[in-house]
Amino acid sequence: SFKQGKVDDHNLHLPAFEMEVGQDENAPQNKKIGSIQLAVIIFFAVSGALVHMRFQVACSYAFSGGPFGIEEAVLSGGVFAALLAFALFPFVWSLPESLVTAELGSAYPEASGTVAWVEEAFPNKPYLAWLQGCLTWTSGATDNAIYPVLFWEYMRQLFLETEDQENSDLHPTWWRFLFLSGTSCALAYINYRGLDVVGDMSITICVLSMIPFIVFIAIGFFQIQPSRWLPSGSSSSLKSIKWAPFLNNLFWNLNSFDSASCFAAEVQNPGRSFPRAMFISVILVSFAYELPLLVATGCTNANREDWVDGYLTTIVMEVAGRWCGAWVVFAAGLSNLAMFQSEMSSDAYQLMGMAERGFLPKILAQKSKYGTPLYAILLGLFVIVVLNLSQNLMQLIEMLNFNYALSLLLEYSAFLRLRWSKPDLERPYRIPFSNW
Repeated sequence: SFKQGKVDDHNLHLPAFEMEVGQDENAPQNKKIGSIQLAVIIFFAVSGALVHMRFQVACSYAFSGGPFGIEEAVLSGGVFAALLAFALFPFVWSLPESLVTAELGSAYPEASGTVAWVEEAFPNKPYLAWLQGCLTWTSGATDNAIYPVLFWEYMRQLFLETEDQENSDLHPTWWRFLFLSGTSCALAYINYRGLDVVGDMSITICVLSMIPFIVFIAIGFFQIQPSRWLPSGSSSSLKSIKWAPFLNNLFWNLNSFDSASCFAAEVQNPGRSFPRAMFISVILVSFAYELPLLVATGCTNANREDWVDGYLTTIVMEVAGRWCGAWVVFAAGLSNLAMFQSEMSSDAYQLMGMAERGFLPKILAQKSKYGTPLYAILLGLFVIVVLNLSQNLMQLIEMLNFNYALSLLLEYSAFLRLRWSKPDLERPYRIPFSNW
């Protein structure tokens, strides 16, 4: 029997993009992306994940790509615990996830991403692959509806006076809805133009969003007192750590490396580019959190209770000046746009891959003249526009956290099962450990 991307009778794996029945030589060919573009797209997918944790941040300073969102870790765990966790967790949690993505993403370079892994690992249980696709796409599409809302709130912060913000109607209105929908449509058009455009845009935004923190680190470095990092008093004991919000904060800040699997077919030389991009993104994410946190906690006498949402921006303003703090707020808004692009790209390519594997209607696999999954992008955009009408996403966000945890269990199960059931599978990159 023949199925898109594999020949079942001979148990051979062939990448989906290499075997397409009736493929037209004149079909649209999208440009491939390299390691740097992929790494930056992953950076925004990972470091933006914590925006789920507290939607209230839309009314103050918010989490986004970069060191936004670390306040909850200090508030719930203390300075020393937060510093230690952000130094170790990328290698304890993020590195294994990125290595699994590098191995299986290069072995199955197709748009369905993690869905392909689960289907290949459990061929007699196709419902598991379908479930994996539903969990990841639903989470991503609903997640994406948050970013235009946050961008809206940042613009209100920059252009409205405090009194105007307090008196303004915070409930969705038609003009607010039109702004959110218009922003979503404009960003969807950039996705339509190609993944290389998204990658280049993400690199630009990454530079713009990190510069104020580089300035802050350079200025604050000379004000650091290392003694402020060390635990002192009862507030720094293990008993004082609120483990649930502390671990949840770390979990979401350092997750979503698997989203890169949906771009595998769009990457130049996946066997080389994937592990390289994973390594770069893990290091980038780790430094993006740890260095600003080291400086912020080392050059101020702030109490643990002061670390509420947005407090990092307050410290930046105190240390580097109000102009730098304003730049941080502007960078947060830009970062949300980049996170939107990263998430929409991942979701659209996943839908295209699921359609190629027969889980969804074939129309979702059709490509535009730029080689992008046109109808998959439109479907995601439709869901986002509908969700822009929502007044409260917190209940959905809690559900999405649970869904993502389930999808990770399926991914790791697929990885182990493939190591045992298909030891001879061609893996351009292979994690250097035995199969026992």
